[in-house]
Amino acid sequence: MTEIQDRLLGKLTPAQGRREWRPYLYLLPAFVMIAVFMAYPLVDTFILSFQEVVTLGGEARWVGLDNYVAVVTDPLFWVAAKNTLIFSIGMIIVPLVLGLGLAMMINRGIKGQSFLRSLIFVPVVVPIVVSGIVFSWLLSPDGLVNWALVTIGIIQEPARFLNSVTLSLPSVMLMVAWKRTGYYMVILLAGLQGLPSDVYEAAKIMGKSRWAMFRHITLPLLKPAILITVVLGIIDTVRAFAHVYVMTGGGPSNSSEILSTHFYKVAFSYFNFGKGAAYGFILFGLSLVLSIIVIKLSGGTEI
Repeated sequence: MTEIQDRLLGKLTPAQGRREWRPYLYLLPAFVMIAVFMAYPLVDTFILSFQEVVTLGGEARWVGLDNYVAVVTDPLFWVAAKNTLIFSIGMIIVPLVLGLGLAMMINRGIKGQSFLRSLIFVPVVVPIVVSGIVFSWLLSPDGLVNWALVTIGIIQEPARFLNSVTLSLPSVMLMVAWKRTGYYMVILLAGLQGLPSDVYEAAKIMGKSRWAMFRHITLPLLKPAILITVVLGIIDTVRAFAHVYVMTGGGPSNSSEILSTHFYKVAFSYFNFGKGAAYGFILFGLSLVLSIIVIKLSGGTEI
């Protein structure tokens, strides 16, 4: 009787049984890491969100859904939610459009494409804190941007970009767009280079314009790569913290406050850890729902 027949009949020798379990043993360290560093903190935070805790490690009191009610009735939560929605545009749509344009330009085989691709990707590897500090200096009243705008004559006197209620959030979004465009460009360029060239040759023979080819060939075939950038953008939006905290700290007057910075202040500035945990789970649920919606809207396209 063959080994396959033995497996079907459940008749394995001890040696064959050990071979069956060996692959799972190789996965055990990864499962342990996930359990310790991801699953346990997630469960612990979920439990914490139903408790009132003033100091970490101190006495906890069960309060049920009070922390979640306190979050959704907090006026600053809705201010931060609105800013997060606007901030998401800077994190997803703007870099996506810019990255797609640059990817298509480089994909045409222009001269110096390797240098250009490396140059555009440089901001991706610059740490967020360093990027924030550099942009804070560039956008300061005596920074390079104000000097250029005044010299050209666009403005008469230096603008206070990071201290303005109307300009603080767009200023942070500018830094985010600069930093994320290269990352999205690389993903989209890889997608473009995998598209079949014979489809474009057939479209040229049929006399299709470049816009028609972009709309009816490039965009549909590039859908999986676009979805990857959108899902990554959603995850980055929820995780975004240092971008705002370094440049504006959420101010002035909460004009650049987003959910993650407000969550940090509630937990570690106001020492309301239970409410902070509730904030964390609301952010987690929000990112999960948005990711599912994006995948559903894709019509089941594999990412």
